[in-house]
Amino acid sequence: MFGPTIFDSAEEKIMFRREVRRFLQKEVVPTNKERAKLNHVPQELWKKIADQQLLRVNVPEKYGGEPADWITVGILVEEIGRADFLLYHPLLMVHLAWLSLQSASDELQMEWMPALLSGDKVLSVGLTEPECGSDAAAIIARAERNGSDYIINGEKVPVTQGMSSDATLVWASTDKAAGARGITCFLMPHDLPGVTRTPVPYLGYYQLEAATMVMQGVRVPESLRVGKEGDGFYMVMRDFDVARIILALACLGAAQISLEEAIAYSKERRAFGKPICKYEAVSHKIAHHATQIQAARLLCYHALWLRDQRKTHTMESSMAKWFSINEVAVPAIHDALLIHGQYGYSEEYNIVGRLKDVLGLEIGDGTADIQKLVIARELIGEESLPYR
Repeated sequence: MFGPTIFDSAEEKIMFRREVRRFLQKEVVPTNKERAKLNHVPQELWKKIADQQLLRVNVPEKYGGEPADWITVGILVEEIGRADFLLYHPLLMVHLAWLSLQSASDELQMEWMPALLSGDKVLSVGLTEPECGSDAAAIIARAERNGSDYIINGEKVPVTQGMSSDATLVWASTDKAAGARGITCFLMPHDLPGVTRTPVPYLGYYQLEAATMVMQGVRVPESLRVGKEGDGFYMVMRDFDVARIILALACLGAAQISLEEAIAYSKERRAFGKPICKYEAVSHKIAHHATQIQAARLLCYHALWLRDQRKTHTMESSMAKWFSINEVAVPAIHDALLIHGQYGYSEEYNIVGRLKDVLGLEIGDGTADIQKLVIARELIGEESLPYR
């Protein structure tokens, strides 16, 4: 429906999008309705995606990855969001894993990254706590030195894919007095004694099996520490800059396919003797959301272009996340549902499922208000921060 932007218009990127869409149309889209009823991402589907080499895009060659850029990752995520929105998350975890594990030992990198790229293992992220969400520096979970190990106690919720993943990247405080400078990251396999996981009953996100993860006296070897003590907060803040853009593009993919379905339906559905697309109440909604989606795509690809140029893009990432999800994707999917009328609210179409899933990302990786706080900080300076 939408053509390439100035950032993704190179011939090889157009071909890549075409090939990805062709694969997803064949292997993913036909089973959407059946998969929507599951509470997990089928392993055989994830292996098909891995076998297509799609998990290797823009991952270092030393892990078995393939050289690319972040704009190419954006294309991939947008197409996945269009085909089956929830499949964006395991892909995001692969990229967050290699970004984080760059700070880990070579042994830990080589143990986990090839297995993630092949689809044999899945990693999740444990940052948020019952009393700590956007204020990551306020983490309560503790990791205390005990010889060459750490003893970790605390609770993480929600851990997206926490029930189906093999391990979680856990952020815990190794020095409470140091605040943000005392946060450290660990790779915690779920088979360690003291790790307990229970499902979180979300409104949507069924296939991603969110969990509450409780850690009681978990002994974690120093070899599973990711980076130096105290580096964890700055690591996750750095990684959020790209994660927010990936979330935004996945949501835009879901909004795009919902709008395409609404256009097709508006040509077929008749009211008062005419197709409903002839009524401005419908056609103007479609025009409005098409314009919004294209504007949001430009924000996202511009932010990814800045990352590829190794330029600061914290503000642009927050703009992309807030605008693309809150202002564009959620309203577009909602109106697509309304254009379908009663059918849009049924399981005959997947629009209501997309709406429930995308709503969750108005919260994940920072609400709209948190994104505005980041944008204001970048524009005005630290004088704008309410906690200083």
